[in-house]
Amino acid sequence: MEGPPDDQKENPDSVAAEIGVEGIEALPKRVDRYGKAKNGALDVADYMAQVPKHQKMAKTVRECGDYLVFRHYFTIDRVRLHGASLCRKHLLCPLCAIRRGAKSLKAYLDRWEVIHVQRPQLRPFLVTLTVKDGPDLEERFKHLHKAQRELWMRKHRGRVASPLAGVEGAVWSYEVKRGSGSGQWHPHLHMIALAEHAPDQDELRAEWSNITGDSFMCDVRPISQEDPASGFVEVFKYAVKFSDQPPADTVHAWETLAGKRLIGSAGAFRGVEVPEDLLDDPEGLEGLPWIALFYRYLRGAGYRLSPLADSPLAPALRGSKRSAAPSLP
Repeated sequence: MEGPPDDQKENPDSVAAEIGVEGIEALPKRVDRYGKAKNGALDVADYMAQVPKHQKMAKTVRECGDYLVFRHYFTIDRVRLHGASLCRKHLLCPLCAIRRGAKSLKAYLDRWEVIHVQRPQLRPFLVTLTVKDGPDLEERFKHLHKAQRELWMRKHRGRVASPLAGVEGAVWSYEVKRGSGSGQWHPHLHMIALAEHAPDQDELRAEWSNITGDSFMCDVRPISQEDPASGFVEVFKYAVKFSDQPPADTVHAWETLAGKRLIGSAGAFRGVEVPEDLLDDPEGLEGLPWIALFYRYLRGAGYRLSPLADSPLAPALRGSKRSAAPSLP
């Protein structure tokens, strides 16, 4: 069974690290995190470049994150990602996966805060569902997707008591990786379920086994209301495990899952809008003075702070009262 604590350890500095500290002191670690993600994207691009039908996409992924432009609003010590060359291929590119996950995480945490005020009796629970590993990713993913839909439909049909009967809102995402023991594809699903009481794990396992015919493996655990991000991050982290699989598997997962909806919601979470823009939202910072910090990626060296004149966005950045590139702490 895939337990959330172990999953968190696999990517301790990815999506979870995108929320929290926003000042200049956190920027070096953020840039280093993005540099490691860029390295992973280059590994995928190098592999794709050897496959004739993927050479165009290889170029797109290789150029992702070639530069990053941050704005430091120094009067209030806030840093925002203002510009970047991003490919938006989150199933291939770890950097875009981080940014996309962070956007989704914030959007649903914001909705949760509203729900918590309006309906304080509801609590968030993390539910994990999985199916038996198999050699065919497409078949296993379809199996999991169909089973999850049937589980949710049984709740709404109401013919028999459903273990999800008390769930009044949910958001879920699909994740795929190779099973650590089988070496075969292991798709699973993480869900945030809002209810007054935890869904009964034994009842859920019995229902899930009846639906899938091959797995009873479910896990239900509470999420801290004081630190909801610790649980929500499980839903909005990487859809694929970039660091734990070879580029060939990453490309195969992209070929199989591209175009499929990997995040869904229902009830109180329905209608949450996740911004398409992967850059940071500057809302509330309009009119404040800022310093532009331009980073260029150098293969083998990572991101390096560079003269602003080297940035392709230099003309648009000259509006700053201070647009130099100072040393960071």
